[in-house]
Amino acid sequence: MGVSFTIAAYLQVVRGYDAIQTGVIFTAATLGILTTSLAAEKLARRHAQRTLVMAGFAVTITGIAVLITLVAGTPGPWAFAPGLLLIGLGLGVMLTPSVNMVQSCFPESRQGEISGLSRSVSNLGSSLGTAVAGTILVAGLSTGAYATAMAALAVIGVGGLTAAALLPRDRPSAAARDGEGR
Repeated sequence: MGVSFTIAAYLQVVRGYDAIQTGVIFTAATLGILTTSLAAEKLARRHAQRTLVMAGFAVTITGIAVLITLVAGTPGPWAFAPGLLLIGLGLGVMLTPSVNMVQSCFPESRQGEISGLSRSVSNLGSSLGTAVAGTILVAGLSTGAYATAMAALAVIGVGGLTAAALLPRDRPSAAARDGEGR
């Protein structure tokens, strides 16, 4: 969410694009998320969930680096497409397994509660990222604040990658734990 806010504000305030043009530019991220979401089942069969979450963070961080690099030297809107596509691919790769990892840790009877708590924490993280990037961006839109805000988001992404690396390699499924308690 921080990336979306930062890029949208930059496109509209600094580059002068309107909301429709900004939305069209974001199509690359949407295509990335859609592509990897459609492949989620195949990816989950071939790779561990922890691996997918880590790969998603790595691709997303790479997308941010591409955005910082290409946007600085290119005046046109196409400079945003490669980075946004990578960010969309990365997010799509990590979304399903991250939810699965959280929810598989709890029995069926707790799924409603854990789903709500998981969404709340996710929204809190999105809000925090947006607040950090937004504060940096608004502090100096015309003096390189875009790159600084994006770099701050990349650092947050590295924190997420580090946390994902600390996840256990194998977790028993909720169904297996439910069977153990009977």
